[in-house]
Amino acid sequence: MRRWIPAILLLAIGLAALYWKNESRPQFQFHGTVLQNPKPAPSFTLYTAGNRPFTLKDLKGEVTLLFFGYTHCPDVCPTTMARLAEIYRSLGRPKGLRVVMITIDPERDSPDATDRYAKAFDPAFVGLSGPPKAIAKTAASYYIYVKRGDQGLFDHSATVTLIDNRQTIRIFYGQEAILDREGVIADLRYILARGGTF
Repeated sequence: MRRWIPAILLLAIGLAALYWKNESRPQFQFHGTVLQNPKPAPSFTLYTAGNRPFTLKDLKGEVTLLFFGYTHCPDVCPTTMARLAEIYRSLGRPKGLRVVMITIDPERDSPDATDRYAKAFDPAFVGLSGPPKAIAKTAASYYIYVKRGDQGLFDHSATVTLIDNRQTIRIFYGQEAILDREGVIADLRYILARGGTF
């Protein structure tokens, strides 16, 4: 038994050193609001150009940036979509990343119109619409506030939701993070380098 004591001590010291090294390593600091208890992304069935059905399963295996807006929006929606396009291009338009916009104004935004609007910012982007009840349910399930205002305008959350490749909601980005861009780019580089999750 005494013969094994030095080996056991060395093993214990090695494990302690490894633990200390991992614990002392700086943790990556994300630039959005990270969910401490990640939630599965709620499923939906909506429609893209040509009235083709589009579901959450179509995003399986990809990191998704999901935004709720509308094509007649005068300010925050085009600004957000333009920033998402800049972020996407800065990363080299990676295949493992998808940007999706869901309209909150389905009465005016058909699937064709919404997809055309999204693709005006980048041809790889996807725009979705659907029946008003399905849109309202989907927006609520992603914690998006929507209120119809005057003159066809909407008051709505301008959050961008990051869904990882396992279809789990991981990060919410507010407008400050989206407008800054660099933090979101750093986050996505980190996540994509790890295969789409973290």
